[in-house]
Amino acid sequence: MSDTYRAITPWVNPVARALRQGRVCIGACSIGFAGPAVAQVFATAGFSWYYVDMEHGRLSYEGLEHISNASKSAGIVPVAGPTSIGDHLVVRPLDAGAMGVVVPHVENASQVEQIVQWTRYPPVGERGLLTRGVFNNFERVDTVEWIESQNQEVLVAVKVESAAGIDNIDEIANVPGLDAILIGPGDLSLSMGIPGQTGHPDVRDAISKMLRAVKRAGIAGGPHTGRNPREIADWVEQGATFMAITTDSSLLYEISAATVSETKDLLGDRLL
Repeated sequence: MSDTYRAITPWVNPVARALRQGRVCIGACSIGFAGPAVAQVFATAGFSWYYVDMEHGRLSYEGLEHISNASKSAGIVPVAGPTSIGDHLVVRPLDAGAMGVVVPHVENASQVEQIVQWTRYPPVGERGLLTRGVFNNFERVDTVEWIESQNQEVLVAVKVESAAGIDNIDEIANVPGLDAILIGPGDLSLSMGIPGQTGHPDVRDAISKMLRAVKRAGIAGGPHTGRNPREIADWVEQGATFMAITTDSSLLYEISAATVSETKDLLGDRLL
């Protein structure tokens, strides 16, 4: 059981702060089974952030609210993956309690500049002001203090998952206000004409190019990886600090299949 993150409040985002210090933060990802109980399991397992993918999943904003509350209570930072690039798509997850976003399908600096504007309050950005809601337990706050804290504590990340995005990676990484870049190897392989070959040298070279870019820019980055600890450690050696690990359904399947296979090896034909 991890005691690293406890009593998380919207005033202090331990993941955003750790990334700025160069520390490694790995997140669990939900697509198929996103829910409060899953957040609690991943928190107890020791993940530092819970990445809820709303692009491919079926989650509502009300569902995200419950997940965010459970995550913070359990000690894991809730981070939402919006369905696409758009003002309300990016901001509403934050108003529902997420403490950060990973915005998908980013390909250029102009898109990142707009995302930063949507997620930061004036004078840094243009996010509409709401100082009391489910995101802060309807706490009464000082407006100036709230704005200053959220402009620092909300994690603003983008997901680059195309060859075009890799071509523009230096410009993307250098947009002021961006905290991290996550690479989606699956969609990246598709855009490169080698669908599904996430271990292909061209895909790995693209990820390495991103890692060099974020290092130069002084922000965090990394790929969405499988659950192989050696692979994770290999990317860390190359400079990755921000990684999402597999998905809930893949993790459940892999552990389940391995358990059945190992049991069958022991019991043979006696096992139905």
